Amino acid sequence: MTIHPVPGRSGPTVAVIGSGPSGCYTAHFLSRALPDAHICVFESLPVPYGLVRYGIAADHQGAKAVSQQFDRIFERGHATFVGNTRIGRDVSFEAVAQAFDVVVIATGMPEDRQLPIPRDESARVIGAGQVLRALNGFPARLGRHSAPLGAAIAPLGRDIAVVGHGNVALDTVRLLTKRPEELDGSDIDDHVLRLLRTAPLRSVHLVGRSSAGEAKFDLAMLRELCQVKGVRIRTENLHDSDPSAAADLLREFGQGDGIPDAAVHTEHPSVEEQFRTTVTIHFESIPTGIRYENAMTSLDVKCRTSGSRKAFLVDSVITAIGFCQDSDQRADTPNASWSGVHVYRVGWVGNGAQGNLAANRKHAQSVARRILDDLARGSVVSGRTPGLPAILPQLKRVPTTFSAWRVIDEFEREQAGVGRCRRKMTDLVEMVALAQTSMANA
Repeated sequence: MTIHPVPGRSGPTVAVIGSGPSGCYTAHFLSRALPDAHICVFESLPVPYGLVRYGIAADHQGAKAVSQQFDRIFERGHATFVGNTRIGRDVSFEAVAQAFDVVVIATGMPEDRQLPIPRDESARVIGAGQVLRALNGFPARLGRHSAPLGAAIAPLGRDIAVVGHGNVALDTVRLLTKRPEELDGSDIDDHVLRLLRTAPLRSVHLVGRSSAGEAKFDLAMLRELCQVKGVRIRTENLHDSDPSAAADLLREFGQGDGIPDAAVHTEHPSVEEQFRTTVTIHFESIPTGIRYENAMTSLDVKCRTSGSRKAFLVDSVITAIGFCQDSDQRADTPNASWSGVHVYRVGWVGNGAQGNLAANRKHAQSVARRILDDLARGSVVSGRTPGLPAILPQLKRVPTTFSAWRVIDEFEREQAGVGRCRRKMTDLVEMVALAQTSMANA
């Protein structure tokens, strides 16, 4: 089975580069307003949905369920899925821009932003996005003797520091402190989890420069972390005068400054205590440097208000301070040349890695309206480009179809272990092979 344009369409040709939520939302809004449009959603991986599949925390299946809405875009022929196709490598961006009336770039910002502080090269520092992708079963070209994605950052050790007070930071801490049975119903990669967490975490320092009221995490996310079994919450620099809902929640669940570690960890802990993790949320704490000391990593911080300094000696530091674009030296990375009067950017690649699913939906709707306005007034010309038929002969790799994704989806669900909703394929070569076999047999 090969990919063919939907017949009988006389409207504009639209290329959406990236099948994550921003790309799919944009395709959805455009297909509703332009039922005669021929919309193609290109994806570098053989499977769709990007951030939904590999970024949203594995235990948040309710949020991941938005993919069911996106399924209908392709099932009903509103858009054509073209997977396993890297724009910029398998076909040039210039070729796509020439072949389509409208081009929407929705590639996201996949790289973890680096802390702009002095750092010892020997110190162990890992991006939270890398951790979450590994736990979400992000595929790699494994081959016979290669290791999975998580092996490169494993193990994290028993004492870690997480820099950042956003939802990604809380996702990371929650997933790493939950027991396996608390992850029932998720699609977490259990093998990677065991690689990263060879033993239950003993301590987590959650460090951020904001006060409780200023922190960027959602209250529901904070409550979810506070309710993880076996986790004891402590706080530092949480002021009695802070009237925020987050501060009230932490006063309910947390223990204040100065609780000694010995109150939590004993030399001969019970079975229950072996799974006990102390999560200390440090407010108004600014990282100033990362050192390597006695085979450990030291995170140096300064209190924003008092100026006092301290250091956290940990096995690993995980940074969760946002995302940025891949190096513009890569051929498949959007750069300044990916532009034109008919080229639009949506989602994180357009607004600077800000916002959750709801914000991405709103931005996609706004971009779709702008496209419709430009088409209506003629600043973007419709109906003069061939669209997908001009691109298919140029592709360096065999593209995968939405039907092939359905086969992979069913296979992953069938392979799910006890308490899991799916076991994702993590070998990219095997994933492509299954997709192409299904297409050949269709």
